[in-house]
Amino acid sequence: MPTGRVHEGVCSTWLKRHGDGAAVPVFVRHSQFKLPQSPNTPIIMVGPGTGLAPFRGFLQERAVLLASGMELGPAHLFFGCRSRHHDYIYQEELEGFVASGVLSHLHLAFSRDQSGKDYVQHHVERQAAMLWPLISEGGAHLYVCGDAKNMAKDVHKAFIGLVQTAKGCTGTQAEVVVKELSDSGRYQRDVW
Repeated sequence: MPTGRVHEGVCSTWLKRHGDGAAVPVFVRHSQFKLPQSPNTPIIMVGPGTGLAPFRGFLQERAVLLASGMELGPAHLFFGCRSRHHDYIYQEELEGFVASGVLSHLHLAFSRDQSGKDYVQHHVERQAAMLWPLISEGGAHLYVCGDAKNMAKDVHKAFIGLVQTAKGCTGTQAEVVVKELSDSGRYQRDVW
């Protein structure tokens, strides 16, 4: 507890309140939030904070594929949290993925380590020239996981801006391109 606050989980609190022997309503939902079929397909992942969770699984799967001799396409991870020294979860694992070639680029945004805010969407915007060829020519899949209220909306706007700048088109035309990516399954969001 770096902040000294006690955080109680929603599920664990519910279970504690209902006690032993309580019926727990659960269900399994089939997820479409998966790596592309071909390991050569480039992937762009944006997951600050707990949004990192599915991407750890993606990267672990890519590590197994790489160890079995498969060739991997480029993989970018945009991860963010408040402070490098207090919140940078799985730092060693993520840096190990870069060192092993499982992850091509690790883009880090620490929102409280400098005077101005630095968020994942700012890094997406700054990397537009590197990302656009992966999307337009490489067939990259884009994934966003985490906060729906602010982050996902801002990242969505960053993707639209990226397309608008790269193609020299209007915002409306860029929105159509991003919608086509979504409709084709190449842009997926798991947000809450």
